[in-house]
Amino acid sequence: MSCSALTLGLPAIASADDLAPLVITEERMEGISVITADDIEQRQARDMEDLFRGQPGVDVGGGVAIGQKLYLRGIEDTNLNITVDGARQGGYLFHHTGRLTIDPALLKTAEVDSGPATADDGPGALGGSVRFETKDAQDLLRDGQDLGARVSAGTESASHAVNGTTAIYGRLGENLGLLGYVSGRNSDDYAAGEGDIQPQTAGQQRGYLFKVSLLDQNDQDLRVSAERTTDHGSYYTRPHMPTFGSQTPTYQEMERETFTVNHDWHPDSDWLETSTTLYHTTQVLDRVESGSRSEAVDIGGDIRNTMKLDSGPIAHRLTTGIDYYDQKTRNESDGEPNGPNNEDTARNLGVYVQDRMYYGPWELSVGARLDDYKSEYGNAGDVSGSEVSPNARLSVEATEHLTLHAGYGEAVRGGKTREVILIGDDVVIAPGLEPERARQREIGLEWRQQNAFVKGDRFGFTLTGYDTDIENFQAYNRSDDPAVLYNLEGEVESRGFEAGITWGKGNYDTRLSYAKTRLENNDGEPLGDEMSVGASVGDTWAWDNQYHLSGADVTLGYTLNAVERLERVAEGDNEKPGYVTHDIRAQWTPASYQDLTLSLAVNNLLDKRYSEHSTYTLSSNGNSVLEPGRDIRLGMSYAF
Repeated sequence: MSCSALTLGLPAIASADDLAPLVITEERMEGISVITADDIEQRQARDMEDLFRGQPGVDVGGGVAIGQKLYLRGIEDTNLNITVDGARQGGYLFHHTGRLTIDPALLKTAEVDSGPATADDGPGALGGSVRFETKDAQDLLRDGQDLGARVSAGTESASHAVNGTTAIYGRLGENLGLLGYVSGRNSDDYAAGEGDIQPQTAGQQRGYLFKVSLLDQNDQDLRVSAERTTDHGSYYTRPHMPTFGSQTPTYQEMERETFTVNHDWHPDSDWLETSTTLYHTTQVLDRVESGSRSEAVDIGGDIRNTMKLDSGPIAHRLTTGIDYYDQKTRNESDGEPNGPNNEDTARNLGVYVQDRMYYGPWELSVGARLDDYKSEYGNAGDVSGSEVSPNARLSVEATEHLTLHAGYGEAVRGGKTREVILIGDDVVIAPGLEPERARQREIGLEWRQQNAFVKGDRFGFTLTGYDTDIENFQAYNRSDDPAVLYNLEGEVESRGFEAGITWGKGNYDTRLSYAKTRLENNDGEPLGDEMSVGASVGDTWAWDNQYHLSGADVTLGYTLNAVERLERVAEGDNEKPGYVTHDIRAQWTPASYQDLTLSLAVNNLLDKRYSEHSTYTLSSNGNSVLEPGRDIRLGMSYAF
């Protein structure tokens, strides 16, 4: 198989490979959707929903940023392995808010891996993985530049928001880069379709990044970074369900701090290619007026080595490693413990091996990881154990253009803390509490062809079917006295398929994608919106188009997003109406001012009034948070 990086997003100047929804490299056969910094800037992404807009199989619901949750093939982000620069984001603070404070302006890439977990994907990837990587100074410096700066500013009409970023970056010597980055956004309550103002959605978001990057120094790369993101505002106590009857506004502060050290050593040796990550992440939700504070702290790391081995005609890339995390959570009220059991601790030690083998058109990847875990729940005691998770993937270039692939993987999560804001009261552990386990299956094909219909064009087609079942979901019943931590009965199954067609010629590229996911319980009945588990969504279509006017250095884009009505719902739930939205965008770099970039994006062009399907829907009245209406975004950036 050829070694090429194929990205799902459409960059400013698309090439033959740029439209493909896979990343296929010598190291990884996994299907990975990649969103680049160019995509983020062109679409003027301000939050997670903007970041993943139009990505098949990825949904973000919740309306206001503090309430947003990410769903991968219907599975909530609490069941995904999510990292920032390799640092695990594991805190589950409150089921009525999101848990990921991500500032898109700071990102170099966002990768979504929805296939079966490999051993080196890390622990607890029950429904897949999402990896965010922040920018380096070297990403911003031009050739021959040793010191630079970049400022940007923008407006958003739906929320009367203003935003801006300032970056200062430089190079000391040939290899050492320094980056300081600050971003900010202030918004009013946003208007949904047809002008309906959504109360208690105004907020202030800030992002800070300081990063040192020593690259290509004696065959080594070293990155040390400190990142802080905040979201402050007077939001409803349950930001993602404002029509709930007993809502009251309260000033809330959601904050995340992440410190990471990443070291890679790649000497001229087939036996050594090491990668080391150490991290410390703190996530906090403060309800300032009530004195409630929920905190999760993760400390951990990963050390791995990849060897290149040949066994006759078979080439091996054998990765072995060890990873570890220790998470501590604490719930306080007015600075005091919120009850006798207000602290949980979870730790996981994983050892893994993954062998990726290449033989002519065939690629086979097999591996396994052993996770040793322990969770402590205050006076209730602890739960511990060890579990093995195997995986295997096979890929073959059946013809010059056709590649077939299939895979199976298991993932386990044993080291787990409870939802932080709810802990404190007396609790007991149900006998025989089991770790959560996922079994993921996937099969698919990929067609890539140049000169398919006319000379100079590029054509691609992908089709992937999947089936994931997760058993032993851990739940926390606070209606009992004492509260009980136990396993839900049966399994949750996410099954469906994704298809995509891409075509391009010259400076024009288009992509049509379709995703169908069915979320079901153990009896094969549709699953409703289950917080900390998943959400059911209708069949989703996305049609993305982009054209680059090279003479004028203008890039134009149009995206149609369509979600079909969800009629197959859980008993007692309301159907979810379908909707269609249209987004347009343009970006221009004037010929006389190459350091200046002007951007225009209009999301929800026709001012559609709708709710995203993955947003929690109240069974009592069928209401859910409305998304912003027509949103005209103007932006400019200038590099010095």
